[in-house]
Amino acid sequence: MHDELNATLSAGESSTEHGPTRRNFLALGAAAAGALATGSFGSAQTATCIDIPERPTAKRPDPQPNPRVYSDKETLLAFRNHGHFAEFLDQPVTPLGMHYLLVHFDVPKLSANGYEISIGGRVRTPKRVSLSEIKARKQITEPVIMECAGTGRSTFQPRGIYVPWFKEAIGNYEWTGTPLRPLLEEAGLLDDAVEVLFTGWDTGVDLGVEHAFERSLPIKEALRDGVMLAWAQNGQPLLPQHGFPLRLIVPTWYGMASVKWLRAITVLNQPFKGVEQAKVYRYQKSATDPGVPVTVKRVHSVMKPPGLADAISRYRFVAPGRHLLQGMAWSGTGAVRRVEVSTDGGRTWKDAQLGRPGGPYSWTPWRTEWQVTQPGEYVLSSRATDTAGNIQPLSSAAIWNRQGMGGNVIERIHVIVQPGVGRSGDHVPSRPRQAVSGADMPPPTK
Repeated sequence: MHDELNATLSAGESSTEHGPTRRNFLALGAAAAGALATGSFGSAQTATCIDIPERPTAKRPDPQPNPRVYSDKETLLAFRNHGHFAEFLDQPVTPLGMHYLLVHFDVPKLSANGYEISIGGRVRTPKRVSLSEIKARKQITEPVIMECAGTGRSTFQPRGIYVPWFKEAIGNYEWTGTPLRPLLEEAGLLDDAVEVLFTGWDTGVDLGVEHAFERSLPIKEALRDGVMLAWAQNGQPLLPQHGFPLRLIVPTWYGMASVKWLRAITVLNQPFKGVEQAKVYRYQKSATDPGVPVTVKRVHSVMKPPGLADAISRYRFVAPGRHLLQGMAWSGTGAVRRVEVSTDGGRTWKDAQLGRPGGPYSWTPWRTEWQVTQPGEYVLSSRATDTAGNIQPLSSAAIWNRQGMGGNVIERIHVIVQPGVGRSGDHVPSRPRQAVSGADMPPPTK
């Protein structure tokens, strides 16, 4: 079905030398209307239309077949999940409606009334705690970056099969909740406790195994400052798809650690070996490699794309002149120490000015000016370095892994500089309407 639809769409885009014209589009619309009226698409072929003159447009490149870059499974995952909007990367706090979405199984339908979690396992005093009791405890609000471990997966070649993220699965939000540490201390950790397991209400099948989504943290990580049980995001109750009514927030780790729809907290005396810990979220070099676990967020930076966007390719268009380049940087292994910006595909770099982060777990704003006089195509990138000395890689070669995790490779934003851009109605040549993958982006010169 998907192949047939793709073939139909490809044929439609290739109907003329310049792609579908306004006249063709109106003809198709009239034909469809006639078909609906008669109940037959065959009889609609005789429909006519008014010949409306087209605005002059530049000749497009000869139509090319649409390469099959993504599998049907990945396409369906992309339909169900979605990324943030890069044009909001100048916001210290990401608007609630811009939160990227990744749901592993189904969103559980839960009510705040009667909601409670259990705290048990290797503790002296197992207990059940209601949502109202949790909300009555000490309350904290912290801006924390949420980043999916699969961010940047499409920059890997070959690419691991799952949600084909580029740089969309990120955001910085203000989370309100209560610290986890006092709850664990009150329960009384036994001497043989080594990990804390967090189990959500969402269940499904992954790698052929039915299970609830659950992840564990080493005791030391679970007791860190900033780890909280959160019930609000940006001052509003959690949305159903983002963990309502209660979720875990682990500030320095990738998003998979911040378990949503929390049901149980269980203290373990041995490492957890569940599917989402021992099989998924691993840095693997091969199918037989057990790999190492994905944990803290790697140093990363992103840029708010400048200028106007092409509707399909997302190439950007700007006029010659001075332009503000800005974005955000962060790291789970230290504070951001430096951000550099390149406007020539990574050949040369210059330092950007750093702003002040909103908190210890928030991202750091950066900005610089770009003075460009020569029309043409440019490739813009940013590169962050943290206080631990970690720096974003220029290509995925050094960090490639089978599951496509931790993809902090520098992004490459293609910008067309053309006089007159920004005056509504002026012609701007379109980029070819064809699929784009990480393979289409050549690595920058070191």
